[in-house]
Formats: sequence, structure tokens, C-alpha cells
Amino acid sequence: MPGWSSKLTRPVAIKGGPVLRTLNDARAFVIDRLPEEDQDRVSWQRTAELLLAAAEGSAEIETATQQLERALFLQAKWLLPED
Repeated sequence: MPGWSSKLTRPVAIKGGPVLRTLNDARAFVIDRLPEEDQDRVSWQRTAELLLAAAEGSAEIETATQQLERALFLQAKWLLPED
């Protein structure tokens, strides 16, 4: 089983915040740093569902990483990776 310590498919940088590297980093960001009104948005609800499913092994970590990036993008909080 993957578990919360599993790495995201790629690091996800937050504007003015941390770089999320694991499922647990993403979980902690959603629970501890995301305002409650944002947590209630459909995009963040879906993110939370996929993070939990990925930690339990019933969803791909790539799918959870992509949804996390989408939710951040919708709120202009995602720093695009520098290539």
C-alpha cells in the first residue's frame, strides 16, 4: 500500500508557500493552510478524495498530482515548473 509518505509524481510549488513533495505534504496543505471556504470548492473536494484514494492505493498518484495542480491553477496558486 502506498501510504501518505509516497511521493507525488513531481514536486508542486505553491505561490508564497511550500513545495509539496509527498501525499502527506499535499494533505497537510489542504487541511492546515487552505482556507475553509476554499476547501469547500468542488476542485478541492475532488483533490482530497484523490489524495486519500492514492494513499490507500485505490487511485494513481499521478491522478492525484494532476488534480492538485488543477485546483491550485484555478486559484492561481500554482507555480509552473521551470524547464
